[in-house]
Amino acid sequence: MSHTKPARDLDIKSIILADDDRDDHDFFKDALNQVKPTINLTIVENGDELLSLLKHFIPEFIFLDLDMPCKNGLECLTEIRNNLVLKDIPIVIFSSTSRPANIDTAYEMGADLFFIKPSNYSDLVSSISAILKLDWTKPSIVKEKYFINGRFVAFL
Repeated sequence: MSHTKPARDLDIKSIILADDDRDDHDFFKDALNQVKPTINLTIVENGDELLSLLKHFIPEFIFLDLDMPCKNGLECLTEIRNNLVLKDIPIVIFSSTSRPANIDTAYEMGADLFFIKPSNYSDLVSSISAILKLDWTKPSIVKEKYFINGRFVAFL
């Protein structure tokens, strides 16, 4: 008899989406609501808002865009990973870039997963569902799965 642990998505109650694109906010909110309507989604539009919010609210998950005003995603990632209280929050980069150098840099700076924004809604729904079903009890194991042939790759 197998005693595998259920995926951690069962206990994810809160996600912060940090992204300055309002269309992406709506798509993400609708897709997340379709996948798991019980998750509380908080949306911030720039890095300063994110870091300010994290002073008094710690989510189970952060989806972080790279290209934002005030502080970009990499600056936020660095500050979060250097904060003893926040450093273990799983962070998924949610970006439209597919440049391998950007993907490598994000992982090297502490991202747990790099998720390229899909071009259509149904792909967004299925991707969010798949990401939340990964075993996030050990984010480093998730990250290792995306280190292939000596370089990091994006979630597909």
